[in-house]
Amino acid sequence: MTNVITRAPTNSNSNVVTTNNEVPVNIRTMTRSGNDCKFVADLKVEAKRAEYIHATSAGSINTIKRITERNHQEQDDWFYARNFIAEYNGNPVGILTLSFPEDPILVKSDYEMEFGCTDLCGLSCLNSGLDETVEEGTLYINYIYVIEKYRNKGIEEHLLQMAEKEALKNDISVS
Repeated sequence: MTNVITRAPTNSNSNVVTTNNEVPVNIRTMTRSGNDCKFVADLKVEAKRAEYIHATSAGSINTIKRITERNHQEQDDWFYARNFIAEYNGNPVGILTLSFPEDPILVKSDYEMEFGCTDLCGLSCLNSGLDETVEEGTLYINYIYVIEKYRNKGIEEHLLQMAEKEALKNDISVS
């Protein structure tokens, strides 16, 4: 039985490099930099683009990206240690976001905290205002996204290996 839970698709800044002879991939922690925050926000919103368009319109996508980017730049330091960026040949192409037992999983979205969820995107957030926590001894994968043209190159596997490595580093068993 594994203690790594996935939901699909759904404080060190030192780089963690994962490579093999087939796929030149670097997995590193996210930083507060504008480039990292913009990349992660853009990829998260694009991954759920259809949901946002369904709730509002295609015209709201850029606003949602900007709010998400700003929200990422304003996070506490622990947030960046839980977010990883996959680089393929030096270009950012994927993200992995983890939660551990001590981390809250906010039920409120970035947008609801800023404006009220339905004010901006029309999506109703269940259990608004409540926090859930990750069960003790469990690693929770919040997001694992790879840009479409870079899929099937082994990047997803590298991101999952990073999740496993972080689980083991935090004494969470993986089987």
